[in-house]
Amino acid sequence: MGVAHHASYIPWLEEARIEWLRSVGRSYRALETSGVFMPVIEVQVRYKRSVRFDDLVTLSTTATAIGPSRIRFSSQITGGETEQQLCAEADVTVAAVDARGKPQRLPAELVAMLSTG
Repeated sequence: MGVAHHASYIPWLEEARIEWLRSVGRSYRALETSGVFMPVIEVQVRYKRSVRFDDLVTLSTTATAIGPSRIRFSSQITGGETEQQLCAEADVTVAAVDARGKPQRLPAELVAMLSTG
């Protein structure tokens, strides 16, 4: 059909979360090494227009702590012929857990980064 499959957006959103962390000075690998894992617990995507084959897209992502152990990443995906058309909006919520999957508080330094990133 010449358009990106709706499931293609999920890996793009994951890359945006990882890059957001990197942009505020923390890598996901460093979080895992310190014992903090952040599985996705909710994804909501609102599709506005199709991304077509060979369109360039940009993801703009912000992050907000929504509790002591959760972060919501909100993204806008723009692209299309003008590269500025809104194609989709998405919210991804992750939870901080330990290696056994038990909820834990977000690290204080990450919470501080959320307020500045």
